[in-house]
Amino acid sequence: MVSAGAALGRRVSTSSRAAAAAAAAATPRPQRHQQTRRCHSSSAPSTSKATVHLSASSTTVSEWPSFLKPRLAELRTNIIDQLAGRDRIPAFMRMRQAAIDAGDGAAAAAPTMEQMARLYFERGGKLFRPRIAMLMASACNQEVLARGSRLSASSSAPHADPAFDAYDDISGQQAAIALIAEMIHVASLVHDDVIDEAATRRGAPSVNGYWGNKMAVLAGDFILARATQALCQIGDPRVISTMAKIIEDLVVGEFLQMSPELSPAGGEDQRSEIRDQRSTSSSSSSLDDRLSLYLQKSERKTASLFENACRSVAMLASASDGGLHGTAAAYGRHVGLAFQLVDDAIDYEAEEEDDSAAAGKPIAVDLEQGLITGPLLLAVSSEAELVRLLRASPAQIRETVRRSGACERTRELATTRARRAAEIATSLRCRNGASEALAGLALKQLERRV
Repeated sequence: MVSAGAALGRRVSTSSRAAAAAAAAATPRPQRHQQTRRCHSSSAPSTSKATVHLSASSTTVSEWPSFLKPRLAELRTNIIDQLAGRDRIPAFMRMRQAAIDAGDGAAAAAPTMEQMARLYFERGGKLFRPRIAMLMASACNQEVLARGSRLSASSSAPHADPAFDAYDDISGQQAAIALIAEMIHVASLVHDDVIDEAATRRGAPSVNGYWGNKMAVLAGDFILARATQALCQIGDPRVISTMAKIIEDLVVGEFLQMSPELSPAGGEDQRSEIRDQRSTSSSSSSLDDRLSLYLQKSERKTASLFENACRSVAMLASASDGGLHGTAAAYGRHVGLAFQLVDDAIDYEAEEEDDSAAAGKPIAVDLEQGLITGPLLLAVSSEAELVRLLRASPAQIRETVRRSGACERTRELATTRARRAAEIATSLRCRNGASEALAGLALKQLERRV
């Protein structure tokens, strides 16, 4: 892991550094509550730099709040139930499923939507996004109570939950937000596998690997439809609108990724079709524009899910506390960007054959498709150098980026984001360890190598 204060092995151009700094500065800092940030328990550590800089590996499974493990287990079951709502499946598909259950081999050859959608969920996974959402829900609930306010989830609002112990659990609506976030994420994976032409996922055939691209697109749409149905049951229009923005941002992020600045040849035979870019400004400002667009793409395509899920659970904790909503959202945004920056560094660092299986997904897909990401932008000092490098083979590009120290600089940008997220997390007062777990999850991203 590269520390934030580590000296750079190779100097980034001044303009590229300025662009990265400007993008970071443009992200609004969350509004801090006026109360002193401290835990309820007198034996708990106060919010300080020592707490913020805890080791990335300090949060272990044994330290998770007690509610988390059963809630995550329940989430797995609830997702399958949500996909298996047979009362909403057309009659002919129910008949086909019944034939499959009866051992009809011909029927089994034609998959149902439920079969395809369940493929990803039944293989397990880290449940990183719902874990974040549930921990943030718990931290926000306790912050609201620490300020002497009343939880929205226990009020008489139309979407009210039965009373729950905010120190040991989260509300049903907040748990539903975690479920919906994971369903949206998996739907995006199904669609990404089609776009990336990835035949495997988590070491086994993907939906498109089994049944082809058309069926995979429909399966992803089916998961999104069921996620939307679950979202409507929340009953809070503001929360529904906030979560719906995730899907909008996923699409916008994909379009940004397809832009000429980040995908110079539109994804088809890119290295043989690279054209010199028109220079309407200095070459350094063009690199700045690309880096800014790359960060915007990452915010939309990756960070938005973390940000808006965290904002939603905060809104369910306190409907009127805009400062708390902003704090939770800022944590999610910084964690999401740190996650994506590390992912993009891994794309160049990993050994494809060895690390694809460990990661459970293809490695170096962006590089193979000619997509421009952070490490590549930080490896060059001018637009002309970038255009020359893009004409090389993927192997040559990877070697150049590795030698340049750009992966380390990308991880330094991730370190800045992860530490900011940890600071935000530990500003929330709670006594069950949720805020410390959030800080640990943010910092642990910096250890990832696959």
